[in-house]
Amino acid sequence: MESIQHIITELTPLLQQYGYYILALAIAVEGMGIPAPGQSLLVVASLLAASGKMSLPAVLMVGWSASFIGNSIGYFIGRQFGHVLTRKQWIKPKTLTKLHGFIDRYGMLGLIISRFVEGIKQFMCIGCGIAAMPAKLFFTGNFLAVTVWLLVFGVAPAYLRDEVAPMLAFYHKYQTQCWVVVAVIVVAIIWLVYRRFQRSRVVIEK
Repeated sequence: MESIQHIITELTPLLQQYGYYILALAIAVEGMGIPAPGQSLLVVASLLAASGKMSLPAVLMVGWSASFIGNSIGYFIGRQFGHVLTRKQWIKPKTLTKLHGFIDRYGMLGLIISRFVEGIKQFMCIGCGIAAMPAKLFFTGNFLAVTVWLLVFGVAPAYLRDEVAPMLAFYHKYQTQCWVVVAVIVVAIIWLVYRRFQRSRVVIEK
C-alpha cells in the first residue's frame, strides 16, 4: 500500500502540470515497447477523475486511443524492422524466445493476458509483429486487450478508489494465479459462444 501511495504522490504533479498529453504520450510509448509509466499514470488519472480533478470520459478516451495506437505502432515496428531489432539484440534473445512461446501457445488470447504480465506486456506487440501474426488477428486481439485493460486500470480505480490499494497489492502478490483464473473463464466463454453458434448453424441448415 505504501508503494501505491508513493506512485500517486510521484505522478499526480505530472498529470496536474501536463494533463492528458503526458497520459497519452506515456501510454502510447509503453505500447511501442519503450518502458514508461503509462499504466501507473492511467490509475492515478482515474483516481483524480473520481475526485473531480480530471474528466473520467476524457481519461478513458485518451487511454484507449493512445494504447491502441501505441500497440499498433509496436506491431508494425516488429513487422517491418524485426530483423534489425533481433540482429542488434535490442530485444534480448531470451525475451524473444519467451514472446514466441507465449504467442504460439495463446495466440490472440495472449494479447489480452500479456497486458497484465510485467516483462511481457512491454514487448508483446512488437513480438506479434516479429512473429508475423496476421494483421486481422492482431487488431481484433488488440481491441479486446486494450478494452479489458482499460476497464481494470481505468474504470475500476475511479469506482473502487478506497479498495484499489489492497486489490492491487493482492494482484501483484498472486499475479499468476489471477490470470490462470481469468484465462480459464475467457476460454470457457469462448467455448460456450462457439457451441451456441454451432447449434444455431445446425438449426438453420435443417
